Amino acid sequence: MKCNKLVMKITGYLHILALGVSILGTYKQIESIKRNVPYSPWLSISLVFMLLLRIPSQICVSLSESHGWFTVIGTLMGATGFSIVAYMTYKKQQEEDKKQQEEDNSL
Repeated sequence: MKCNKLVMKITGYLHILALGVSILGTYKQIESIKRNVPYSPWLSISLVFMLLLRIPSQICVSLSESHGWFTVIGTLMGATGFSIVAYMTYKKQQEEDKKQQEEDNSL
């Protein structure tokens, strides 16, 4: 079973969208660094979406080439890893915000 030309064209557009998402996330991360926000999850979140948007294309390739499933599995593992990093970064930022708020209230 193979993906038809329309599906391949759509997955190509998803690749372009994935690149845009990763560029936007990189830009937001740089902005966070400039604003001295050390616990910004933007880059991790954008990489998760970038990886997930690539999966349909990888599945199409995997339907023709059995070794392509390794790529799908690797992409899912990467997306899971970046999801964990994004969540941990978010929680750390919440802790820092709470700590800062407590310090401000004690003054």
